[in-house]
Amino acid sequence: MLDALAHRGPDDEGVWTDEEAGLTLGHRRLAIIDTSPAGHEPMSYRGRYWLTFNGEVYNFLELREELEAKGHVFASRTDAEVLLAGYAEWGVEVLDRLVGMFAFAIWDARERVLFLARDRAGEKPLYYASSGGRFAFASELSALTLLPWVDLTPDRVALAQYLQYGYVPSPRTAYAGARKLPPAHYLLWQGGSAVVGRYWDPLEHALAPRLAVSEGEAVEQLEELLTRAVRQQSIADVPLGAFLSGGVDSSTVVALMAKAGGEVRTFTVGFEESGFDESEQARAVAEHLGARHVTERLSLHGALALATELAASFGEPFGDPSALPTRLVAGVARRHVTVSLSGDGGDELFGGYALYERLARLERTVALARPFGSTVLPALTLLPGRPGRQARRLLSYARDGVGVGYRHYFTPDEVRRMTGVGETEETAAELTSRAAAGATPPLRWRVTDLCAYLPEDVLTKVDRAAMAVSLETRAPFLDHRVIEWALRLPDPLASGKRVLKALLYRLVPRELVDRPKQGFDVPVASWLRGELKQAVLDELTPAGLASVGIGDPGPVRAMLREHLAGRADFGRWLWLVYALKVWRSRQAVRRERAA
Repeated sequence: MLDALAHRGPDDEGVWTDEEAGLTLGHRRLAIIDTSPAGHEPMSYRGRYWLTFNGEVYNFLELREELEAKGHVFASRTDAEVLLAGYAEWGVEVLDRLVGMFAFAIWDARERVLFLARDRAGEKPLYYASSGGRFAFASELSALTLLPWVDLTPDRVALAQYLQYGYVPSPRTAYAGARKLPPAHYLLWQGGSAVVGRYWDPLEHALAPRLAVSEGEAVEQLEELLTRAVRQQSIADVPLGAFLSGGVDSSTVVALMAKAGGEVRTFTVGFEESGFDESEQARAVAEHLGARHVTERLSLHGALALATELAASFGEPFGDPSALPTRLVAGVARRHVTVSLSGDGGDELFGGYALYERLARLERTVALARPFGSTVLPALTLLPGRPGRQARRLLSYARDGVGVGYRHYFTPDEVRRMTGVGETEETAAELTSRAAAGATPPLRWRVTDLCAYLPEDVLTKVDRAAMAVSLETRAPFLDHRVIEWALRLPDPLASGKRVLKALLYRLVPRELVDRPKQGFDVPVASWLRGELKQAVLDELTPAGLASVGIGDPGPVRAMLREHLAGRADFGRWLWLVYALKVWRSRQAVRRERAA
């Protein structure tokens, strides 16, 4: 299991066993703070508590000072030892005091309790399996699948969810016998059973009274919050840099790093296709801020090579093609640094997605169409091509609500036809109904993305792509104090990144960053009509689709015909299914080699 995770921790390896309890902890270390042997894990505290820990506690210096005042003595300079002492002092409530990104397990040898937890935003992953009184956990699924008792039967509901979202949402995984611990949750394993609980809920802050602040006051408060987050996240005993796209989010992070003083290293990725290339804007921002900047370009040839490599690193199917440039820029950064800051979370917190504006229009359209949902819309769904598809999607929204399915790839009806699986919306529907209880539509979509799309897609992508090359990533926007503040902003200030842009304009000339949002996207539509065409045709045959659980190939084959004929852009849909097929093929090869 540790060998399967060696890329996540190339600097050290440790194993500790409590034979009487029948428990073994293993750890692979990426040394960031106190790189000496004193940071070796699994780490013990007072001979009673044992820890294996992935991530960083950014406020560990403040916590250490508080714990020392209570009589705790430390043998290292690590945040890991502070976490252990914090648990010894406060128990599970230590989670309320932590500022950071983390997935960890603490074994209390006296009480025979195993305590696992995952950070609030879901930056660090945590998978687990339980069967017949046995329990195991790991940072990636690949380690769990090596255990002979873990049920690796494909989870058909997870397949259906993947076809809808492009990822498998928590708590499911691709396998029936494995689960994800959701963000902001902990798990207690004792006496052969597990109890899962939530320790933080962003909805509490989203539904709290709005902040009574002017735009100027909001900008001042945001600068103070982000400055503290950047300062704490810049603590490392190894080289540190930042991803830079030239957009608002990453430019703000880099600008605050530069303002703090010291050398800043930045990294970006470009494309041969000019419509997707932001490298020149990133270079201009870096030059203005005095950063040492590195750019690398992603070619189609490089993308194809990375596609199969990435399919294995996610442990389960993952359909976001922007994982390709993320993996490339992580590889570039790792040649220079061990830690890289990013702008992840800015769109969700400050309403940066153009999708939110489209959703507002769509919600008005659905309200007008709903009275005709039983008559006109079903007839329109029979139209060929994109008009029929749009009508089917509108019918689905009229029936289920815009807030549930706005990030769908395949609609629930299409998924039902393809897989035979009906309801798959329990996670998104429950979240949306809770958010809808008191939040306005823009805030509802931001909260839903913060709790679903961000951790399950964006942060999963960043973690796997970066840790595949042993690079730690940190996101100042995801400091929970920044999240809680942003969720209480009045809607006008939290839309279109109004406050965030106002802050950035204080730090960087407006003309360098004031441009339409492009997003970290890849030109899959043109790739699928070009050199990738034959590979997709070879994989997405009826037999190939059946091999991954898609019994009715009709929707996929129809999209393939429309896309290749140039009548519609179904690039992301087809990439989603192609990634599923490549992943399944890699799994089959892996098991064959293991046998």
